[in-house]
Amino acid sequence: MQDIHLIFPPQWSPFQPFLSTPSLKAYLEKRGYAVTQSDWNVDFYDFFISRARLPQALDRLQRYARDLPVENENYRNQAYLALGILNAYAQKRQLAEGLRSSAGIASIERFHESVTAFKRLLYAFSVAEPVVEVGTSSLLTSNVMKSLESIDAFCADPEANPFQPFFATKVKGLSDVPRYFGISVIGTEQVLPALTLGRELKRRFPETPILIGGSVFSRLVDRTAAISHMFERYFDLVIRYEGERPLESLLAATDPIAEQSPGLVFKQGDRIVATKMLDQLGMEEIPTPDFDGLDLTRYFTPEIVLPLLSTRGCYWDKCAFCYHGMIYGDRYRMRSPERLLQDVDRLYERHGVTHFALNDEAIPPKLFEKLPAIFPRHKYCFTGLYKFEKYFGPHHYKGMYDIGFRSLYIGLESASERVQRHMKKDNTQPVMLSNLRDAHDAGIWNHTFNFFGFPTETEEEAMETANFLIDHADIIHSEGTGTFSFEHNAPIAKHPDQFGVTRVVERPGNVFELYYDYEVSTGLTQAEAAAMVERFGQMKKEAEAYRYSGWIPREHLLVLLGRFDRDKLRARLASLDHEIHQGTHWSKNVSWFSIQGKASAEEQRYFVVNAQSGKVLETNRDAVLVLEFIPKDLPLATVVGHFPVFEQVMH
Repeated sequence: MQDIHLIFPPQWSPFQPFLSTPSLKAYLEKRGYAVTQSDWNVDFYDFFISRARLPQALDRLQRYARDLPVENENYRNQAYLALGILNAYAQKRQLAEGLRSSAGIASIERFHESVTAFKRLLYAFSVAEPVVEVGTSSLLTSNVMKSLESIDAFCADPEANPFQPFFATKVKGLSDVPRYFGISVIGTEQVLPALTLGRELKRRFPETPILIGGSVFSRLVDRTAAISHMFERYFDLVIRYEGERPLESLLAATDPIAEQSPGLVFKQGDRIVATKMLDQLGMEEIPTPDFDGLDLTRYFTPEIVLPLLSTRGCYWDKCAFCYHGMIYGDRYRMRSPERLLQDVDRLYERHGVTHFALNDEAIPPKLFEKLPAIFPRHKYCFTGLYKFEKYFGPHHYKGMYDIGFRSLYIGLESASERVQRHMKKDNTQPVMLSNLRDAHDAGIWNHTFNFFGFPTETEEEAMETANFLIDHADIIHSEGTGTFSFEHNAPIAKHPDQFGVTRVVERPGNVFELYYDYEVSTGLTQAEAAAMVERFGQMKKEAEAYRYSGWIPREHLLVLLGRFDRDKLRARLASLDHEIHQGTHWSKNVSWFSIQGKASAEEQRYFVVNAQSGKVLETNRDAVLVLEFIPKDLPLATVVGHFPVFEQVMH
């Protein structure tokens, strides 16, 4: 009998395995416990875009196209686009499947086709869904989270909730019943799927306790009314924060609740009980993650990138906007370089994997010194996150590049030094530029994370960031820019007045909301910060900056950089972007289909849609026949020149 079956539910990236259950499995098995782990996230993606679900999707989309009222014209157009995409289902599914083959990365063009096909299939099947919208890094669920009643109804509804029939089938297929089921939730997008899974497990195995763990529910236990409702319906115990030691204690206990096993939250009568916390493990006590039981061929990637941690916690741990330190008990620990190399070598020996992502909060400066001294050159590829530091010089980046670091991600946040001091990050522009320039010169791809609207930031300071990013697009190779998020548990949430926040407002519409709205004494409002993102988008367009890599999933960038020289990759991506916007690949974006008119006696209606631009043209059978027979490599200008009717949809 297995002691625990750890399950990772949707919705998370389908491109890369996670680290949560492999870390737990390795530790618990070393302590003598029998552990099974399953990735039901990547399995869900296959289910969601499967041929078996195609008839239902087509039927729904045709009904939307025929029956939606005038006020839903925008959604009707989305249904037309989705029908056009699914009209070429077999071709797009084959292209998406190409992501799982090393041949899929033989050329940038082919890889772009595969990524695009996969995302368009997710889009089309999502349009067919009455509630959810599934992306590669997002899950939208309409207003399901507005009340406990709507959550309960959704979790039990196989028509509205695609996770329900998926989990029903998966759970029915389980033959080995463990002592416990454990559900790992590391992102808010997983909450509804995890609850749906918990409900199915309870229906099928009512006597088996269900644990739920990870950073999200560790924070949600503060939402007492909502979390109280979930106990017994969906799960029995919450494991808080790092799970190794609490799970070990729980599995050793005869009755964890009676024995008050540490690190737990549970419901006792009408009370929510939280037991004492244990000290965290030292990094040398944590074994190499164990990915056995996860089929690494299932992920939508030509090369597997395995996640690792060289640290737990953050060596800086001061940023006002970041709650991540509390996940690790605000205790920072670093793995020795020798043990980290041992982890990498072992995973290479077990799985033949050569690509790794250090998912630390920030790789510490000490490792920039020590890793190049002991890691082999030209064997592995790495990516990771780090913080700007005045201590870094050209030799640090050269050393990291030599041992395989091909990309580094860094939180620039703001280029304003005043805002940097206010948010407790304390970077200066000379240090930022020096670090970015040295990394660029070493051959490393720089990606910065940025946001507008930290409380008291003025428009001028926001523009300082925008201009910094535009002016230095030669050494910043990609960026992700949004608005400041006011998060539950972050330092700013504990002392908002110290940061110029005059009012913290609970967001309506989600009983498990972990983000707040806010008002400020001075500086940009939330709405003005959002407008600044739009303004920056226009600046990028005018400067032709950062146009070429937006379609590349973060998990795939390292794979590309492991295959192609950085600057040659940038040049080819820029060229591909130009070709896309010039319409060179029009035949890969334009499709056509017909549907029956609303009344059964009506004739067929014919449509041409452009999935790239989102445009829809209703036309006639003759026009569709033209598209069937003209050569697909004809220049767009030639097609439109001979057949002007297509101009409005093809441009």
